[in-house]
Amino acid sequence: MASGGLNLTSSQKEIFEKFKQKVKDITKPEHDDFFLVKWLRARSWDIPKAEKMFREDDEWRRTNEIDKLLTSYEAPEVLTKYYPGGFIGTTKDGFPVWIELLATADQKGFYNCVTRKEILQFRGHTVEKLFNVTCPELSKKFGKRIDMGVYIVDLDGLSLKHLWRPALNVYLEMVSIAEAHYPDALKTAYVINAPSFFPVAYGLVKPFLSEDTRQKIRVIGRNYKEHLLKEIDADQLPVHWGGKAKDPDGDPYCRSKINMGGTIPEKYYRKKLLTENNDLSKFTGVTVQNGSSLQLDFPVNVEKSLLRWNFFTDDNDIGFGVYRRTTSDQRQKVSDMEVVLASERVNSHVIPESGHIQCDKTGTYVVRFDNNYSWVNNKKLFYLIEVNEPDAGKDLQVIDSTDF
Repeated sequence: MASGGLNLTSSQKEIFEKFKQKVKDITKPEHDDFFLVKWLRARSWDIPKAEKMFREDDEWRRTNEIDKLLTSYEAPEVLTKYYPGGFIGTTKDGFPVWIELLATADQKGFYNCVTRKEILQFRGHTVEKLFNVTCPELSKKFGKRIDMGVYIVDLDGLSLKHLWRPALNVYLEMVSIAEAHYPDALKTAYVINAPSFFPVAYGLVKPFLSEDTRQKIRVIGRNYKEHLLKEIDADQLPVHWGGKAKDPDGDPYCRSKINMGGTIPEKYYRKKLLTENNDLSKFTGVTVQNGSSLQLDFPVNVEKSLLRWNFFTDDNDIGFGVYRRTTSDQRQKVSDMEVVLASERVNSHVIPESGHIQCDKTGTYVVRFDNNYSWVNNKKLFYLIEVNEPDAGKDLQVIDSTDF
């Protein structure tokens, strides 16, 4: 296909032709000019960087058998029934629209049922179907090239508990995969019902987003409906999100198209998967001797930062609490510190423990693992603790910030 329809400048055309020669050994018949130019755009027209990205994608697809997902993949039943989200229709100019529901996912339930790889394969199948089946069908229907998607990310009901590290790690891996292997695939992303702590959540995701992707994000509070209807016709948008579309039975959520998630029944649970899904290379292992405790200091330099923890023990429970030093004396006793989270014994040998606090004050926060009550048993502990600062979000296009 000639590059004339790509709207390139003369210098870009020259770069593009050189790039095509560089990668012709791995270019497939279905890789037309519109597809190939995306890799250059993703790397700001830098030929070596674009070639590296394209070759890494080729290797990734072969290693992970991505091209087989549409022909031989069979999704686990629990994912097809309980993974929230779905395609609802198209924008006014024909681009597919996907609604993502983050708060209705039973995160820990999934981690008792499926592996990280199975979740990634499931989402990979969804994306492959979008670009290899849905987009070509829409291109024929609307008589033009359609190779991007519009995403509505609904954060209604999202709370800090949803920033559970194991699930967040998989979500960030999904984002990384999208950025590395599906360049220039996002038309617009609408983040609706953004909660007050959204700047913190965005700060976790931002490092994984390209500058181009960041510029396509629109953050809206709860007054989002009129903004969505500017791009999506009412008959394509479910009633619940401000449109007129309903299922034949009158369902305003259009559950025939959108999976609403929900609590996963324990009949789907697989034992020990919660621990197996953790990347133990990121955890620190230590033995807390009987009759002793372990104290870890974490400086917090920005108000509203999140102190997050994930930990588990091999056998037996352990005490856990969070404190804040009131002096600069590193020898200050726990009894003299400000109690942020009162210490209590947790059954971290049964299920990994995770949680967070929002640090309203700066200072040194102390995470304490207590085994003083045990006269006999040492506790083998594995922990991952981190401080996440809120992101100012200056590069976001905030349409309505009244909620945060």
